[in-house]
Amino acid sequence: MLPPLRTALARAPRSTSAPFALTPLRQYSSQNAPSPTGAFYKTFTRPVAKCALLAVFVYQLVYFGWSKLETEEIKQGRQAEIVRLEAQVRSLQAAQAAKTATGAIAESDSVGEVRVRDGKGKDEANGSKGSWWRWT
Repeated sequence: MLPPLRTALARAPRSTSAPFALTPLRQYSSQNAPSPTGAFYKTFTRPVAKCALLAVFVYQLVYFGWSKLETEEIKQGRQAEIVRLEAQVRSLQAAQAAKTATGAIAESDSVGEVRVRDGKGKDEANGSKGSWWRWT
């Protein structure tokens, strides 16, 4: 076996004093020790602010969702009422069409209101029953 080959690169000798050694920070006589209150706020301000910001964000998100659901519920209620009223209008129009188709005769008076006479001999004044105007 051959002995190990020596290279030209040699290791630098280690110095006893490290040039980048950590030195303690200087404390001047004008600085007092930090107060416990200041140390508390310095330690806990950032986490408390993060929690508060997150809580506000979650609250706004839940509030937006709740208002969206409530708006949809109101729209569905109003749409159901519209459908119900349209069905009622259709049924009243069908009843009126059936009534005029069975032989009801419309006559006009001298005042100008229309009277409908059905086959039973009854006269109904259109507009006088439940009218908004007192003089008609």
